[in-house]
Parts: sequence; C-alpha cells; structure tokens
Amino acid sequence: MAFKQGELARVLETLLDEGVKFTVIGDTVVQLALGRETLEGDLDLFTYEPSPLLEAGFYRELAARHGWEASTTELGTVKLIVPLSEDYLNVELYENYMDIEIPEEILGKAEPVRVNSVEAPMIPVEAYLVLKARQGVGLDKLAEYVKQLRKTIDVRLVDELAAQYPEDEYETIVSRLRSIGLDI
Repeated sequence: MAFKQGELARVLETLLDEGVKFTVIGDTVVQLALGRETLEGDLDLFTYEPSPLLEAGFYRELAARHGWEASTTELGTVKLIVPLSEDYLNVELYENYMDIEIPEEILGKAEPVRVNSVEAPMIPVEAYLVLKARQGVGLDKLAEYVKQLRKTIDVRLVDELAAQYPEDEYETIVSRLRSIGLDI
C-alpha cells in the first residue's frame, strides 16, 4: 500500500478532530525522517484514548462516519481501513496489550511532527529502531534504514531507550541492532 503525505495528513487530522489521542510508532516515522513524499505500509498508532480494545465501538462509528471500514489487527485491536485515491491505508491501533509493550519512557520521547499542515505526535527514529529490534522482524528493512539514517541516529538515545526493557530484552535489542550495523 502506497500513500502520499497529503493523504496521511488527512487521516491524522480526522483522527485528531475525532478526539483520538495517539502517537505514531511505525515505520511511517522513518519514512518521514527520510523525506519521502510517497510512503509505504501501514500506519501504526499507539492509542491512548479511546482504548482500541475497550472502546472498539467508537472506532466502528468513526469509520462509518468517514466512509472507512473497521476490522481487527492480529492482536485483536481495531484496524481502520481508509480508502485513498489509488489504494487504501490500514491504520492499526495499538495499546500495551499482549506482545505490544512500549514503556512510557519511550512514548514520552514523542514530539509533534508536521505532515503538510497537520502536527501529530511521533516517536523518534531511535525509538522505532528499539521497538523493531525488540520485535525481531524485518531486520533487513531495519538495516537499510540504519544505512540511510546513520549520520542522524543518536546511538546514546537508542541505548537509553533500549535500557527501558529488562536486562535480557535489552541485550537482545542491542545485539540485533549491532547485527544490522549500528554501533552501540
């Protein structure tokens, strides 16, 4: 799925206008940092409220109001399917549940990022690297991102954020990041 920054901005604006409180946590963060006009993949959001688990009805109603569809992610949280001009965008809503565990210290590093005329909170690239390394999937793509962003990555911040997880997970995260070429 490919989408333009303008389409992303409209989706983010709609969610913000509807009162959804979230932080962008997926690779959209990296693609924007790389200055890409056309983005690929899903839009992954850590959602504070309404809860995508406890208040799924809110999101089904939101989807219906905007001509979107509502479904579920692999973890059972809400996924919004937004039609675009040439494709569609899956907006996956997460919170700390099952395999998703993002410490508040990581989420607290989020800052507003401007996408066209819309500002939305996004985790820093360093936090994305930690989350993906913890997950252990897509390491080839992660290695490519590291290569492209190498000069802008704050490795001290990566280490600080990885240290928010228990020691055994920290070691795994750091090992995976080293294996893809990040000097930690």
